[in-house]
Amino acid sequence: MGQGIAVFDLCDALRRAAYVERGCLRQLAGWFLRAPAWEDKQRFGHDLWNHAEHVDWLRARLTNLRGGHPEASVEPALRQAIDQAIHAPGERAWIRGSYLVLKRELLNFYEGIVEQACPAANAFDLNLLGRIIPELKMQIAWAEERLGEAESDEESSWAASVSAHLAAAGGITGTDKRPSLAADLTSGLPFTMPDRMLFDDRISDEPLVPLADRQKMAYEDGLREQFRVFFNEIYAAGMLATILYEVDAHDLPWNFTRDFARHFWDECRHSEFGSLRLGELGTAPDRCDQILLRYSMEMPMLHRICYLTMVLEPFYMPRKKPRFEEYASAGDARSQLFADHDWSDEANHVRVGKKWLDFLLEDDARDMRKVKEEIAGIIKRITGKPVESLSPF
Repeated sequence: MGQGIAVFDLCDALRRAAYVERGCLRQLAGWFLRAPAWEDKQRFGHDLWNHAEHVDWLRARLTNLRGGHPEASVEPALRQAIDQAIHAPGERAWIRGSYLVLKRELLNFYEGIVEQACPAANAFDLNLLGRIIPELKMQIAWAEERLGEAESDEESSWAASVSAHLAAAGGITGTDKRPSLAADLTSGLPFTMPDRMLFDDRISDEPLVPLADRQKMAYEDGLREQFRVFFNEIYAAGMLATILYEVDAHDLPWNFTRDFARHFWDECRHSEFGSLRLGELGTAPDRCDQILLRYSMEMPMLHRICYLTMVLEPFYMPRKKPRFEEYASAGDARSQLFADHDWSDEANHVRVGKKWLDFLLEDDARDMRKVKEEIAGIIKRITGKPVESLSPF
């Protein structure tokens, strides 16, 4: 341990770290939509929530430090270095640049703080980093395993670009020697949200078996179809990813991002329930019906939130308890476990969604009924058909 870090220096370091963590969150939301492997998407859900918690913890620490206002601005060079790291030419290049360059630098940054910290004066900071550092190490280890030893020219070029932009900002510390960028090393196209989630050829975009038909099936056949429904909750994670990707363009409190990051993580976990149970039942995910996601992507953010939390989730809520009880009656503890946690999470999503819709509509002439009417108008425009009910199918 070192001689300690003074309050002013600590504030600057933690603000920079919080900006990097928040940038990682936004990148994960964007690449969740583009990365074609569903296993990557589910992993991004866990990692995005890690970053949301890190930002939350760092902000809480800053508010307890003299001069530690968490919203103080970040210098343009660091902002550019973090913001450009999303524009990779492909998912492997992005993983290499984000996980194996940016997050390694962040890990080194945190470990440097630990080395300088005084166990008495910086006790809170050591405790905080004792939670963050292991999670970053796990993320980096996942990326190393995911990418393997082979590295394409495209990946190498992109990693060099991310590294050069960080160096031009003086590193995450801001105190390293700053070489100028001799040229714009960015080799990717500007990142844009796709109009739907991208998947590899294992996943088709087609409807699932309707509830009434599932209920007529033998138990195990119906169980497989039901866990395809669980896997399909990845579409809801996609809706939330669009919100998290664009939230920084809106003047909203940090807690908004944190709450919807938690919702996003929950939907990724619910999809994971599906893929795990399908594997145990001898099959694998093979479809994702994206129709509701495609509708939502033509809506403003306010309407997406309303559509998901005040329309879709309340529509599906009455199915939660009977499904839980069905698994209990069948003695199917594994399926019951997943249904139990899904039911609990979804109840929270409706509550939190209403809280933020009330906030967003506080100074608006519209109320929630009017927003739902506007949602119906958007769906009618998309489909060319009258919308009798917003409840799906």
